[in-house]
Amino acid sequence: MFALGAISLLAPAKIIANVAKPSIPEKEKMLLDTNSLLAERKKARRRMRRIIMNNDGNDMNVSGNPNVTVDQFLEKRTKALMSSHVDSIFYCDGVNNVYSHLSEVTELPFDNERAMNLIQVLKTQGTDTLTEMVKFCKQNNKEIFWSMRMNDNHDATRPELLSKFKKTHPEYLVGKQGVRMPQMSNKWSALDYGIPEVRAQVERTIEDVVTRYDIDGIELDFCRHPAFFKAQFYANDVTQEECDMLTAMIRNVRAICDKAAIARGRVLLIGVRVPDSLGYCKAIGIDLETWLKDGLLDLMIGADYFKLEPWENWVTLGRKYNVPAYAGFEQRRMVNEKIHPEKESAVEIWRGEAYMAWKSGVNGIYTFNRFNPKDPLFWEIGDPLKLEKLKRIDQISYVNLDGNTGYLKPEYWLKDGRKYLKEPK
Repeated sequence: MFALGAISLLAPAKIIANVAKPSIPEKEKMLLDTNSLLAERKKARRRMRRIIMNNDGNDMNVSGNPNVTVDQFLEKRTKALMSSHVDSIFYCDGVNNVYSHLSEVTELPFDNERAMNLIQVLKTQGTDTLTEMVKFCKQNNKEIFWSMRMNDNHDATRPELLSKFKKTHPEYLVGKQGVRMPQMSNKWSALDYGIPEVRAQVERTIEDVVTRYDIDGIELDFCRHPAFFKAQFYANDVTQEECDMLTAMIRNVRAICDKAAIARGRVLLIGVRVPDSLGYCKAIGIDLETWLKDGLLDLMIGADYFKLEPWENWVTLGRKYNVPAYAGFEQRRMVNEKIHPEKESAVEIWRGEAYMAWKSGVNGIYTFNRFNPKDPLFWEIGDPLKLEKLKRIDQISYVNLDGNTGYLKPEYWLKDGRKYLKEPK
């Protein structure tokens, strides 16, 4: 591992004039140095997180009204959660180098008129979306992470999402538009993490955020989408050398966060969302066990479109390295609309899935693509004792039976990916 004092970080981004550095109340400050940092991180890892709610940032599309307010923005997905089981909000305010927070390192969503309306209104007030989300969570004792999707490639089929970074550097991408690849045939716009400049931009982006916003941590979302090296798109094996490239990047991110933590006097946690299988992770370049063994991570979320192993395995891995393990829930994995077309049945399935995960020993539930802040599930699935008394369908979903949606299958993303499935018979 790198020694924190020896790290040579990228030059810090200039501070946007109208977005102030976080001001940490004196009572929250604590003396941090390289010796106390790990101990304080271990303590912060164990904060109660009954539910972690991932917000994908589309609340920035709140209104085209030039008089839109911060309150309207927060009403859309956040304010109603304050009395719920949601203890942590992981806020993803953009993808592919395009974010709604003000920055000189990344881009704003200029092709999105409604988002830019809110951004401009907030800018005139000396603030931005991430600042307001952080402020509100702090005022209401909610943990707030900034979530970064590590290789979201929705822009392969939605050109309005394609960043200037990608347009300017097509050589950083795994393919070319219109040229089909053997694996994930139309995902040409994904970044190739084998290229040093790609990894460097990730590090710059993270450093820019952690040095300017009073967040509690960052989430590195490797499930949107789970492919990082060109070899994987051409149905070839990702090499150990490529795994080591990604590990080196994670070491740098750890050092960036720790340096920022020492500067502000309060720890910064790192969470990852990854496939719930060490083998599958390694096959796509994520040497998860090394990351855990070397103390680079503070929490881990497993599963997304599909899950591969019993929750007990995920829990055991987390306990081995003293890292809390969370169960990732995604509607499309758990609910086959052909079999359970009624909304009520879907709710019962969510309850049962959560109950089974809690029984397996997970530290909490993580929700993805579930954004209604008044959804009753946010007052139910964070409490296994309450779930015991509610109508449930107890099941654990692995791979959705819907054969029409390829990306719900492990083999869509990775050649022979289904071989890592350890679903109990």
